[in-house]
Amino acid sequence: MTFTTRRIFKSAVTSQNLIRELLQMMLLGELLAPGGNRAWLVSPWISNVVLFDNRAGGFASVNPEWGNREIRLVEIASDIMSRGTPLGIATNFDDHNNSFLESLSNRVEEAGLADMLTIVQREHLHIKGVLFKRGLLTGSMNLTYRGLELNDETVVYDTDLRTLAEARLNFESYVEASA
Repeated sequence: MTFTTRRIFKSAVTSQNLIRELLQMMLLGELLAPGGNRAWLVSPWISNVVLFDNRAGGFASVNPEWGNREIRLVEIASDIMSRGTPLGIATNFDDHNNSFLESLSNRVEEAGLADMLTIVQREHLHIKGVLFKRGLLTGSMNLTYRGLELNDETVVYDTDLRTLAEARLNFESYVEASA
């Protein structure tokens, strides 16, 4: 039997690292086999959170330039784009997001990848989702320190092709609506 959906309930006492590990696997999958459709990070609040702990060098084969340190979302997002996957960011207009958006935009501009990044801000955005070509993570979690580390959260990981296509259509509609 093949399962296409997994629900994870995270709290201070259950599944503390499971969501982070799943997010790492999704990101690694895109880094190692990039390209195709635009990937999406959709979160009303988004920060430059630590996603990989590379202090022991465990991710050195993915990107030797990272060095033995913690790797943050801006670096990973930029690396994904440099490997050929366009990236969409959808968030709201909250000032909390400005630092992340500015850091990512500057890094992408310096790397000559500005055409690979689409940023959409929507006044009433409350959807949360991380979409890559092989999986979709949705639920209550924002891409922030509190979302990853502190808050009780529930997320659903889905690999069903129909669900991925539906999410892609919905996320891509943000670009069309902002044009």
